Amino acid sequence: MKTVKKIGRFAIVENRKSLYLRWWNPHAKKTISEKLGAKTLEEAKTIAKERIRVITDPSETIRADSNGDPTFGEVWLAFEQEKRASLGKNRFRLLENRRELYFRPHLWSVRMSKMGPALRDLVKALQDGTTAPRKYSGRKGEPRKPKPLHPNTINDIISSAIEVCAIAKSDGVSAHNPPRRPTIAGTTAPADRDPKGRYLTFEEIGKLIELCRRPHVLELLLLDLGCGARIGAVADLRGEFVHQDLGVIDLLGAGIETNKRKPIAPITGPMGRILDRLVAEHGDGYLIHAKSTPLALSSRNWTQMFKRLVARAGIDKDLEPGATPANWYSIRRTFADWLDERVSDAAISAVMGHFDITKRTRSQLFDAGSPMTEIYKRRKLAPVLEVAKVLEAEWWPSIQAFTSVDLGSNPAGLMHEREKSK
Repeated sequence: MKTVKKIGRFAIVENRKSLYLRWWNPHAKKTISEKLGAKTLEEAKTIAKERIRVITDPSETIRADSNGDPTFGEVWLAFEQEKRASLGKNRFRLLENRRELYFRPHLWSVRMSKMGPALRDLVKALQDGTTAPRKYSGRKGEPRKPKPLHPNTINDIISSAIEVCAIAKSDGVSAHNPPRRPTIAGTTAPADRDPKGRYLTFEEIGKLIELCRRPHVLELLLLDLGCGARIGAVADLRGEFVHQDLGVIDLLGAGIETNKRKPIAPITGPMGRILDRLVAEHGDGYLIHAKSTPLALSSRNWTQMFKRLVARAGIDKDLEPGATPANWYSIRRTFADWLDERVSDAAISAVMGHFDITKRTRSQLFDAGSPMTEIYKRRKLAPVLEVAKVLEAEWWPSIQAFTSVDLGSNPAGLMHEREKSK
């Protein structure tokens, strides 16, 4: 990047004929770059000065001359600064993505008094698939086709915008009521939505295990099979979340509360020896690495990783057109329904994260120096340990019949039989 203009600790830089604002963020400990969307240097200076004012004093995102009718961009930036302290990194990234993909191109300069028509126009663009960058999607060399968003996704995006407008009104920043929600055809209730992934048989699970070529993929797959958690929670697993003395993993860990509830999962089958080795190697940090990089900090696409594994195993080759394919969620779905016939509903909810375990209870269970006795801790963890018993007795042995990888607790395991014979 070529520096065009310095403004204190900030700089306007040029890269590939586009102008950016660039500065060092001492909290994130990295350099941040934001595209200014300006065609001339003078226009870039004006936009940069407004952005610098927000960055240096986030509480003053609303211009003094707005007279109760600020732009959506001003209100959204104030909302972002408020949410930054209460949301986890991945959840906050979702807000940033919505800002750049949908709100900045369509709503940024719209006044609160004009939000109703602007939201209706945005809904139409999202339904038609004419918003950038989706209108440019397609394989190289092939005709590019518009890619409409799913109605449920459109509803989430529009709901975020309306929520911000409502907050602006309640805080006295805007004199205008939030806009009416536009009609979005095709939205479905959670119970009526298509399942995210199909069920897997034990034979199919065994094939997936057999075809894992990389150690970190095998570790990720086996840990996910042992707890049925969302794949992002397993990839983010840190050593400090593992409590081998109690035989559980606290998948929430020290994170900030989110609307994705993370469970306390039992350590069973091959999980114990995997975690022992990873904790010994990486301590309290991220446990699953691809070479020297933690998976949680890389740009890995979990969906593509599983698709490649499914393709090698060939378990979807006879799938009917339009049928739901196998994916990471298939493991979670199969795991939960298999448990449904064997343990109580409370036990399933505990390990699947369907109900929230308070931070107070978690601190009593896992914080060093907690006065709670081991007997009382195990009583609190009884639903999780109920699941552990069933997994050890039936789940892992059922999978073991279809793979040569040792799924027991032997520390010398995790090796294919063909490798042991060499």
